[in-house]
Amino acid sequence: MNLYIHTDLEGVAGMVHFERRDDDTLRNWDTRKRMFRLLTGEVNAAIEGALEAGVDGQILVNDAHGSGYSIIFEEMNPAARIIHGPLTRQPFWTPKLDDSFDVMFCVAQHAMAGTSGVLAHSCWCVNDELWFGEGGMAMALAGYYDIPAVLITGDDTVCAQCRELVPEMEAAVVKEALSPYNAVSMTPPEAQRTIREAARRGVERIDEIPPFKIEGPYSIGLVGGPGQVPSSPVEGDDFREVVYEILVRGYDYELQQQEPWPMMPGRDGVFLTKGQRRAMEGEEGKAD
Repeated sequence: MNLYIHTDLEGVAGMVHFERRDDDTLRNWDTRKRMFRLLTGEVNAAIEGALEAGVDGQILVNDAHGSGYSIIFEEMNPAARIIHGPLTRQPFWTPKLDDSFDVMFCVAQHAMAGTSGVLAHSCWCVNDELWFGEGGMAMALAGYYDIPAVLITGDDTVCAQCRELVPEMEAAVVKEALSPYNAVSMTPPEAQRTIREAARRGVERIDEIPPFKIEGPYSIGLVGGPGQVPSSPVEGDDFREVVYEILVRGYDYELQQQEPWPMMPGRDGVFLTKGQRRAMEGEEGKAD
């Protein structure tokens, strides 16, 4: 059995402030490193639960928050491998996810924008009738390959939101949201124990937990909260391709499609920044 673990940061027990990557003070770095250590502990707990339940194949962890380097690599359980590096240089938001995997975990997730979770942000609208956050999107991408997402961890709000999508999945609630920036959190040992046990149960109950699948055709966009409808949705018959197009609008996820593979795609062998490319495209539009 192969396991894909999709991770974020805002859902860890003890985190109630957004990470500030533009603050280079020692105090801020200390806070960030503490959160990275807490995330690493929760990811390791999920891995331990999976191993206890008999996962004996590949375990791949996607370090999917912010810079793509939020898990302390040298402290990670050696049973797993990790995808890390800048998210804007990846080919997709869930790289390497395909039908070779049997199960997904969603660890340290946050609630969708416009709802009462800790550090809630990001909301997807599908077909003007379904709204979910980043955890739900990871679940849907797994469902595209018929992979069940059996575990969600984070605050009480995100766990409830994901269980609305798949009521059978296991949830490890590690903190209770009091406001966007306040929570009642478990201590790290208790949070890790809760996650380990939920992960074990999720794998043991895999046959009882269906994949989160959405029927097409699709009309998808990012919005500010549930109930809102995107003004310019992306439409299509293939779920993954539609999501890919939305991501490409805001990030350079297409970079690994370039030949050769430069750090930044360019023209005539000259590498350009994203801003430079957009400026050139604007100038060409005026010329036309």
